[in-house]
Amino acid sequence: MADLFTFGEILALFLASETDDVKTARTYDLSAAGAEANVAVAVNRLGLSVSFMSRVGKDELGDVVISELEEEKLLTQYVKRVDEYTCALIRNRGTTRPVNVTYLRKSSAGSTMCVDDLRESDIRNSRWVHATGITAAISLSAREAVVEALAIARSHSIKTSFDLNIRRKIWSEDQARETLFNIAQNVDVLFGGEDEYEVVFGSEKPEQNLEKAIAQGNRIAVMTAGPGLVRVQDGATYFEISPPVVKAVDPVGSGDAFVGGTIAGLLAGIPLRDAIVQGSKSGASVASQFGDWAGLPFGVKGISSLQEERLITS
Repeated sequence: MADLFTFGEILALFLASETDDVKTARTYDLSAAGAEANVAVAVNRLGLSVSFMSRVGKDELGDVVISELEEEKLLTQYVKRVDEYTCALIRNRGTTRPVNVTYLRKSSAGSTMCVDDLRESDIRNSRWVHATGITAAISLSAREAVVEALAIARSHSIKTSFDLNIRRKIWSEDQARETLFNIAQNVDVLFGGEDEYEVVFGSEKPEQNLEKAIAQGNRIAVMTAGPGLVRVQDGATYFEISPPVVKAVDPVGSGDAFVGGTIAGLLAGIPLRDAIVQGSKSGASVASQFGDWAGLPFGVKGISSLQEERLITS
């Protein structure tokens, strides 16, 4: 049995190295990225088992991302090789100028994911299913897979989480609102940034959007704000967490690290507040280094080495 089942597009990441502008850069560091893959690696590094499903091309970039997963000791039997090309992500480091992202993903291998890729037994034999709004955005067939995976999980009383994860370079806010409002219902944990909650639930007041999320049948609603407060609505209970203060070198991927650290903590059975703290520390660690996976912490049975001793030994 896997602790976590998740799925989504994994991308070959080209990160500009010698300048902070893709237009002038001539050398790049090549690695892998993708929201669900980032969460999968985060949970796997914390000592839990992960089933990660995706599609990549029968090309060299497909070889690269599979090699990256294998280096992380993630099982790759759920990653299908197909004729379409492997998606690529090109960006600057964001040290002296804002991060600027270019996707090469239209009609990519990942966008061809569909309901037929899902096996009910894989979901049934997992403790937790996680999906994101990115997969819902890349194609209709992938969106249908998101809806189906969450429905299968609910039918077997398996914990679920959904990250709103709006990518405005993929679809408009109006498209995102219409689709995600219908998906972001009846999950155990709903994740999203403050601006994403506002897009989906419509209020300019963060607390009201959290309440609206709970009214949609979500058990726990978690709202992040970059280095700012993490707001959490657990049914009728509301609390806030202040993330660790770090020098942010590269914030990209820190949100996925937060999600992965939080899910791992909940799978480990630690209290929600402590799981959120663990997620915050994981996110801060990733933000302090370049790359989506470089700063992800290691741990045992879902508890990060960054956590307090009382959690590690409990």
